[in-house]
Amino acid sequence: MKNIILLTMISVLFISCSSLRSITQEPEVNFDSVRIANINFTSADFIFRYNVNNPNNASLNIDQFTYVLFVEGNKFISGVSPAPISIAKRGISYVDVPVTIAYKELFNTFSAIYRQDTANYNLATEFTLRLPIFGRKVIPIEHSGTFPVLKLPEIAFREIRVLSINPLAAAIELSLDITNRNNFAITPDSFNFELYINRSQWLSGLLNNIEALAPNRSTTLRIPININPAQVGHELFNHIFLGANLDVLLRGNMAMRTAFPGIGTTNIPFSIERTMPINR
Repeated sequence: MKNIILLTMISVLFISCSSLRSITQEPEVNFDSVRIANINFTSADFIFRYNVNNPNNASLNIDQFTYVLFVEGNKFISGVSPAPISIAKRGISYVDVPVTIAYKELFNTFSAIYRQDTANYNLATEFTLRLPIFGRKVIPIEHSGTFPVLKLPEIAFREIRVLSINPLAAAIELSLDITNRNNFAITPDSFNFELYINRSQWLSGLLNNIEALAPNRSTTLRIPININPAQVGHELFNHIFLGANLDVLLRGNMAMRTAFPGIGTTNIPFSIERTMPINR
């Protein structure tokens, strides 16, 4: 029995000494690079890459990494790795930290950023390594930079105007303001819409050849509407004839292009509603 205990102790000591000989230097973790994996008008996906230099003769594990993203000096989001990461021996391994910024959440949290084209960030990351014999080691790293702030085009009602009307027919024009809050131009390819007045569908259609949206400018889009009492009903037609307010709902999709890198062609759904007077 004593011999078995002695052999066990010798084996443990041998393994410990072997590990000590294999792990003679602490690994180094450094920031390597950052790239935008995907970007659109709703979110931006970033990949922050770190390199881990393990000069030892044994592989290591990163138990986890955690990160906190600060935007304009304020804490915004945080995250943690889902599983341990293996680091190869005698060389450099790379660890990617994915971070997604949702613009709607960003604007809801920091309203002032909506007026900016870029925002400053600081990413504070901590890597927790498990080292044989030496135990756990936490390595903090910070990286700062800027990221683009993209804003969806704003679509708003301007007015609804009667161009001509008689007891048998009316020509109406619905005007919209489309505002581009970005520092780059946007080219609408098409404007697919459904128009509801007082909860009844009046019109659906597709508009093309829409004027380009210049940076930080608004443009007016006009939708012509021709109606008669048989289409909308005599009561509603009389409301229009008298200049009464209308409940207007416009919904649809705008396809557009931009030269901003990585976006290309994109589709923007919209739905706007408002009670509007009839202008004559």
